Amino acid sequence: MINNSLLSELVTELEHRYIYDFMEDFTVLRLDDERFEISHKDFDFTLKLDYLRQDKVGISFDAAREILYSFNKKYIEHENKFIEIFEDCGFLLKKNNYAEFLITYDSLFYEHPNYNDNFDIGESEIEISEPSLLYKLLFNSFGDDKTFISWETLKTIKLNNFPIEKLENYLQQILFIMAKYDAPEFEGIGDHPRIIPYQYHGEDTIWNDPGEREEFDDIYIEPIKYLEPIAFFNRARSGNDPMYYYRTIEFFFIINKKSNIKHSVETYNESQDMDKLIKELSNIYGIKELDLLKNLLSNIFGVEEVIHYAKDCEIIENTDISAFSTSLYNYRNSIVHGKGDTKFTLTVPTIEVLHPESKDRYWTEVLKRLANLVIKQFCFEKIIL
Repeated sequence: MINNSLLSELVTELEHRYIYDFMEDFTVLRLDDERFEISHKDFDFTLKLDYLRQDKVGISFDAAREILYSFNKKYIEHENKFIEIFEDCGFLLKKNNYAEFLITYDSLFYEHPNYNDNFDIGESEIEISEPSLLYKLLFNSFGDDKTFISWETLKTIKLNNFPIEKLENYLQQILFIMAKYDAPEFEGIGDHPRIIPYQYHGEDTIWNDPGEREEFDDIYIEPIKYLEPIAFFNRARSGNDPMYYYRTIEFFFIINKKSNIKHSVETYNESQDMDKLIKELSNIYGIKELDLLKNLLSNIFGVEEVIHYAKDCEIIENTDISAFSTSLYNYRNSIVHGKGDTKFTLTVPTIEVLHPESKDRYWTEVLKRLANLVIKQFCFEKIIL
């Protein structure tokens, strides 16, 4: 059954979201006060939605708004097992061996707004162009963004006839090909093709809650004792780079041991035993990096709060400082050396929307907080060790 009044309302709502040609690719099979079902003219599937699932009791029925509201990842995947949706970024039609993902490459698309491309990888067909009607329908909420202008400003990668277990392989290869052969004449520093979710207005900014802003601490206007950690931290902040946060922390590995060094030197001044001094200094400088990290974190004021944050984010299992240090060091290895543990298990950079279990952003915040603590403790204050 098709309620023509509801269909008219649906078409109008779609047009408000810049989707004007809905009926070209889809056939409406059912649209009434219970179900919304459509079939795609090129793909052999029927998309089914129970668009009143959450709102049947005590809420007046707004046809178009309720229908489009139904295009929610959980609703779609629950009722249509053949489709998998990856955040506000892309989808996979499992039985059709078809996938489509939003791609961002600001420099290229600014210089060539009508950019499109198509090529084959083996037997698989690749196209990069304006999003398909199916993509627009599934992600129609983009049209609610106040800075959204037109679907023509967006580009998606379309993969057809490919082995779905190799999805990430193909996406990574496509990004490599684009960066190598389609780079614009004037490319922004650090710009490159990426597969990331659509960023609604304000999502590319960080909100610094005025209510949580720290009171000004006079210690920060004292002359700094060490340039390097401040420079590392400034570089880290410019790109939210976890490795420069780690280098800020790492700088203080030996500084943290200065009381041991001072003791050894004072002992030498009394005994004049050069061999003993050399041995003690060699022992200090020969300590393994993980042990230096554990020793440093054990002496940082406020580290417990950071550890509790890490546990709340579920990147560590308990608040033991030694276990936390080991987990932090393993994360550091995964991004520096490409190894995840002491067995040299290779950690390959991933397309994050395909890996919702990724905890990188939480580790970056942990490193940022630790870097702040060590700077405050060692760069300005006179610490009596």
